[in-house]
Amino acid sequence: MGHIQGSNPLGTLEKCVQILTLFSDSPVLQVSEIAEKMGQPRSTAYRYVAALRANHLVEEAEDGPGYRLGPKILELAASMSRRPLRDVAKPYLARIGRETGETVILLGLRDQVGVCLEKVDGNQTLRVSYDRGDVYPLHASATGKAILAYLDRKEQKQIIKTIGLKSFTPTTITQSSILEREFEKIRENGFSESDGELIEGTQGIAAPIFSFSGRVVASIGVSVPQHRGEGENRRLLIQSLTEAAEQITQELTSQQAEPTYTQRFRRSNKT
Repeated sequence: MGHIQGSNPLGTLEKCVQILTLFSDSPVLQVSEIAEKMGQPRSTAYRYVAALRANHLVEEAEDGPGYRLGPKILELAASMSRRPLRDVAKPYLARIGRETGETVILLGLRDQVGVCLEKVDGNQTLRVSYDRGDVYPLHASATGKAILAYLDRKEQKQIIKTIGLKSFTPTTITQSSILEREFEKIRENGFSESDGELIEGTQGIAAPIFSFSGRVVASIGVSVPQHRGEGENRRLLIQSLTEAAEQITQELTSQQAEPTYTQRFRRSNKT
């Protein structure tokens, strides 16, 4: 959680929890209202709200001034009665691995980088190797771009500003304007691709996975030698990955009144 200078960590946590409980009575609160209810100066209340916002526990309301509970709260609530993402996704990774012979990975977002949450090894002699827990830059891989493209614009910009657009190969995208056009293409098509942007000589394909709140939470993808990511193989991999991502999303969002997968991935991020 964001740091508030000069404060006691336990005291800060207690105040942040108190703020979250205020939303049980009012779905949208302005900072001035929070300050009044807590008996705190407005500047102090704002710092607590900023810490909660940085961790997606609250977010700005869309229909007026103020804040509301953020997507992370909704995801935490949903996890109480739902199977973990890894458990839901692993059978799909295994199926694609059997059908294609390729190594398939599940990538999540952690501290502004992509982390390999799960993987199923393929049986191809020549293949890209992954390990659970490996981290990857979001801008230089298909799985990373499939997540980054669907994040809120402000979060996108913050990640890019913090980690930069480091070059790993001659094809790595290092200009934000080009990366933004790439995001538009990904949101239009519903899947992402990379052309040796992290590892030369490889082709990556990935599709996004969404939580019941509509937030992108992971991606499912493959990285294959260039010759196995072209033509009919490419078409089959795209089909397998997008169908699996849709099915995983549907399992995660079951019994929730949420937009369809197609509506979700075609929705442009709000500015």
